[in-house]
Amino acid sequence: MRNRALHDALRDFALETAALLTEDVNAGAEIEFDVIDDGGRRGHSGPALYRYEPRTRAFVAERWPRLRELPSRARAADELGAGAAAWLRVNGLRGEQAEPALQAMLDRLYEDSTGFAFPEERFERVYREVELTLYRGAVRARLVAPLTGASIEGERVELGDGLSLVRGDRMEAPPEAVWPEGGDGAPAVLCLLERDLEGGAQLPVAEAEERFRRLVTAMRLWAPGAVGLGGPGWRRADEGRWTPVPLGGSGAGRGDGWVLAAGDETPFREFLAILLESPPGGVVAWSLDRFEMGCERARAAEALSDYLLALRALLDATSDAGEASLALRVAALCAEEGSRRAVQRRVEAAVALERFVMGGIGRPPENPPGELVDEVEQHVRALLRDVLCGYLDPDLKALADDILLETLPEPTAEVRARDMRRERTAEREPSEPDADTSEMEVAAPRPAPAPPAAPAQQRIEGVTESADWGWGEPDDYSAPV
Repeated sequence: MRNRALHDALRDFALETAALLTEDVNAGAEIEFDVIDDGGRRGHSGPALYRYEPRTRAFVAERWPRLRELPSRARAADELGAGAAAWLRVNGLRGEQAEPALQAMLDRLYEDSTGFAFPEERFERVYREVELTLYRGAVRARLVAPLTGASIEGERVELGDGLSLVRGDRMEAPPEAVWPEGGDGAPAVLCLLERDLEGGAQLPVAEAEERFRRLVTAMRLWAPGAVGLGGPGWRRADEGRWTPVPLGGSGAGRGDGWVLAAGDETPFREFLAILLESPPGGVVAWSLDRFEMGCERARAAEALSDYLLALRALLDATSDAGEASLALRVAALCAEEGSRRAVQRRVEAAVALERFVMGGIGRPPENPPGELVDEVEQHVRALLRDVLCGYLDPDLKALADDILLETLPEPTAEVRARDMRRERTAEREPSEPDADTSEMEVAAPRPAPAPPAAPAQQRIEGVTESADWGWGEPDDYSAPV
């Protein structure tokens, strides 16, 4: 088998087709038959011979609009690609598109059949014809490299365009790649790139290494775990000898190994495709490089600055004001509202730990830094993933500030007017309003005090009161006072 991805894609489409057609037959749909006269040949004098030929091609064609909506159809068409024209030409048909080629394959599968159970043996024969048609004169070139620290629960994961993850003990590969030096004793997971080339050409090593390194980047963003690209690589053409090529050498980092769990193959393949379609640039690319540097560090304390530098770049925390708000903004983006205070304190603790690691500034950590560094790594991973997948705008600083503003309580402004005259003491008589009194609290001016009332005149027996007598002047009295 030269192209496992094409084989599996066509087989999946054939299986789904068999299920749909069988369901229609069980529901009452009937296959029509043509009556073929085999006894009317010239010179034949015996009895007439007839045979019934099922019209499976017409049955399939009638249901093709439904068949082309099957989930596996798109992938089968993509994998068949440009080879569709050659397959149609060999079968005496015209056209260049994949859909007519897929329909012709179904016709070959169910030719002369009266049912639609999946014909396993016939499918393998038809697929061999497809490969002979598509790859006549081509050489199958392969290039592999071991992944340090990685494991997959399946035997093989197809990632598209000839790239795969394969357990080393499940394919024919050099023992040096399957059992690399310094390994843990288990067979390594291999990066495998396969391609059909004309004239015995070799796969370019630079292209293979670039694709393998991008795969490792996707693995590090997908899930935590120590994973790196080992070396050397190995190259082979058709059934020739494996030869080593200079390749790999990235550090695997620290901690437990990286695992691709069963059932995660399709989501991971889609995630890798997104990263390859839109490679990052600018600040995001620089932050991604710092993230990968941290992943390759052997010690957690050494990786801390790499992760914090990535966060500072993503959140534009290059000034004193930005640094002061870094932990708060990370908490706004990476935690729910009720958990933000705890996340903020942990990021602040990470910044304090960095100062201590750099120059012994501050207090030494009470606990090993591994758990704290792992938390910061996870924050960087989550932000980079969401930006690269298009879930978050690259302007994370503005986004974090918007989140924080939305969670602030509503302002409660209350203005009260008071009569300041009642609050002042009786002996205080300011001529001007107090300087610290607000505009609504300026005291109204007091009225001038009334003059004291004149004391009543004392009545004297035998003396007639006079209106102009007053107690204020001594001359008003008839006798000296």
